[in-house]
Amino acid sequence: MTVRRKSTSHRRAAAAASAVLAAALLTAGTADAAEPAGGTARANGPAWSGQFTGYGSSSWRAAWGVAAEGSWGGSQLRAVTSPGAPGDGSALQVTYGAGSSANSCTDCPNPGGGQFYTDLKALGLAGLAGSATLDLKYYVRFPAGQDWGKAGKLPGLYGGRIGDESGGNHGNGWSTRYMWRGNSSAPDNGEVYLYTPTNSGPTGYGVDLGVGTWKWAPDGKWHSVEQSVNRGTGDITVWYDGRQVFAARKAATGIGSIPFSGVFFSTFYGGHDTSWGPKTTQHAYFADFSLSASVQH
Repeated sequence: MTVRRKSTSHRRAAAAASAVLAAALLTAGTADAAEPAGGTARANGPAWSGQFTGYGSSSWRAAWGVAAEGSWGGSQLRAVTSPGAPGDGSALQVTYGAGSSANSCTDCPNPGGGQFYTDLKALGLAGLAGSATLDLKYYVRFPAGQDWGKAGKLPGLYGGRIGDESGGNHGNGWSTRYMWRGNSSAPDNGEVYLYTPTNSGPTGYGVDLGVGTWKWAPDGKWHSVEQSVNRGTGDITVWYDGRQVFAARKAATGIGSIPFSGVFFSTFYGGHDTSWGPKTTQHAYFADFSLSASVQH
């Protein structure tokens, strides 16, 4: 009799535990189903993430899918260990020399900035290249007292053929880099700098979207910046430190048939002449890049 009562007690405890587990799974499933589309970070993580440990090595280039063409400024790019850096603690330090501008500058006294492209297909992510939406997130740190000069470029996404996504050439490419751009009252205005085959401004050298809708913080701290581009609708959305700061509907026209290619790591002052550059040597730091077909923050 004692044995029978003990067995019944165990069965009741097991049944109660199963009920609790089932309720927990049901609650989790309900929460996932209620999650607003495109507005909440996904639990399964990004499709790709990139750090800067081993920067420049063949294994690092393979892990990033760095393209063989379009790179410049390698001497201004250096991997460093940065306390508090997101990801694995590594960061890429970029040096911008006094009076520097783009690699094409002919009157600059010093070099500055750098550039490289990544290739989703080289990473085995052809499915991501063909997706309707791609989200890029990374972290950036500007030292206190940053000299912003007139303006400068920061990394974004690109699609199509390298060389057609910027610089006045738009046969089969597009890009959505960021910029900092100064005016009389604020030197650190954020913006999206857009190139597409059908929307690159009257000069063909890019469209400034959302100038001043957020500010880049020169405070020596890490800040996340994230952009989502929808090739089908042409929508571009930006979050800074997880807060939506910009949204443009149907802005990126003409890119629906051009697949995503990857990260366009491009940063320099300018413009194309020394008037865009800083008065003294400056630095910026980048860390923990990631790509996803859905919003990440």
